[in-house]
Amino acid sequence: MQKRTRVALATAAATAMLVTACSQGETEGGTTTADGELSGTCTILQYEAATTAQYKGWERALEIFSETYPEVDLEWSTTSFDAIRANAKILLSGNEVPDVLLFNTGNADGGQLASQGLLDPITEVVDANGWSDEITGSVAALARYDENGNAGSGDWYGVPNTASYFTFYYNKDMLAEQGFDAPPTTIAELEEMFDAFLADGVTPVSSNAGEHAVLQTWWQLVSSVADRKQIDDFILLQGPVDTSSGAFIEGTTKLQDWLEAGYLGEQLAGIKGDEMERAFIAGEFPFMANGTWSFSRVNDESAFDWGTFTFPEAELNAGASGHLWGIPANAKNKACGEAWIDITLSPEVQNLIANEGGIPVMGDTAAIEDPKIKEMNEQFDAIKEADALSFYPDYPVPGLLDLQMSELQSMANGSTDAESFMKTMQEFYDSGSQS
Repeated sequence: MQKRTRVALATAAATAMLVTACSQGETEGGTTTADGELSGTCTILQYEAATTAQYKGWERALEIFSETYPEVDLEWSTTSFDAIRANAKILLSGNEVPDVLLFNTGNADGGQLASQGLLDPITEVVDANGWSDEITGSVAALARYDENGNAGSGDWYGVPNTASYFTFYYNKDMLAEQGFDAPPTTIAELEEMFDAFLADGVTPVSSNAGEHAVLQTWWQLVSSVADRKQIDDFILLQGPVDTSSGAFIEGTTKLQDWLEAGYLGEQLAGIKGDEMERAFIAGEFPFMANGTWSFSRVNDESAFDWGTFTFPEAELNAGASGHLWGIPANAKNKACGEAWIDITLSPEVQNLIANEGGIPVMGDTAAIEDPKIKEMNEQFDAIKEADALSFYPDYPVPGLLDLQMSELQSMANGSTDAESFMKTMQEFYDSGSQS
C-alpha cells in the first residue's frame, strides 16, 4: 500500500471527525505485524504554530515516520491550544479519537485527563525505551500523575520534547555604555546596574503585566530563595503551604520593591508581550525579563549584540518541560502513537529542534551550531543537571493563573501589596487544593 500523509487544519470541535476508516482487510485503526511493522491509519493532533522550533523538528519527524513505516496512512492535524483545552474531554471521550495527542501539562489539564481515564498510562513504554533515563527529576515531574490527577508521581501519561525557562535578555552595547562588561553574578550587582540606568533616565527592564512577564518575574524571585521542598509542596501538592512566610513573602516583597523602584517601568497592566519584545529589540531597554520563548524573535530581529543570563544567586529557576505527547485511552492505533513519540525523541529530531532555536529535553548541546542557541541550551543543561526547575506558578489548581494575574496587575499599579497578594492567593489555593 502506498503511504499517504495528509496535513490538515481543524478546530477541536471537528477533530473527532479526522479519524478515517482503515483500508479493507485491516483491523480498525491499524495493526502491528509480527516483524514490528505498522499499518493502517495513524492520526496525530497538535497545536504548535508552524514557526516554532519544535514544529520544524516534527516536520522532519513526519518524514522519518513515512520512511520508516510506509504502510501507514498518516494524518497530521493542527488545532489551537485554547481549542484543545476547551474540548479535550469531549474529544477523548468518543470512539473516534486521535492516536497521539499533544496536551498541556499541569493538574488542571493533563492531570484531569489522566485521572478521568482519558489517557493511557505509558510508564512501561517510557521505561522500555529508556526515555526515563534521560528525562528525570523536575523535567519529568509534569509528565507523571497520580490517581487524583496531581503531578509529580504515579504513571507517565505523556512525554515532553522540549523545555523552557525564565531568563534575562540583555543589550551588551547598552551595558558597555554604562561601564558594565559582563552580566551580573549577584543580586546586588543586578540592582546596581538597574540603578545606574535609572539615574540616566532609562527604565532598566522591558516587562509587562498585561500578559505573563511580571508573573514570571515574580515567580523567579520566589524561586530564587525557595528550596525544592517548598516548590514541590506548592506546585505538586506534596505538603502544607504557607505563603505568608519564607520564600513566598520574601520573593513577593522583592517584586514589590522592584515595582516601587521603577525597575520594571510604569503602566504595566496595559502592556502586552509583543510590545515588550518590540521595545527591547528596538534598543529602548537594556534588559528584558521573560522566558526562552522570546529567543527566536530576539535572535532574528535584534540589530545589536545581546546575550542571556539566568537569575543570579538563584536556588531554583522558573521553567518546566513543555507540552506532552500522549496516547488517548480510546485510540485505535496505539502502536503508532508509541512510534511517533519515539521518533520525536530521536537524536536527529531533538538536535534539529535545538538548531532551530528550541530547547530539546534529549538533545546534544555539542551539536548546536549557533553560539547563542548553544549558550541557551548550556544554561538549560546546568538547570537540568541541578534539578532546579521550579515549574510555573499557575499549575497547582484550576483558575490560579487568573487570580495571580489580577493580583500582580494590582501590585503593578500600587493598589495592593505583597502581604495582601499572598493572603488572597493562600485562600484560593487552599480552596482549590482541598476540593
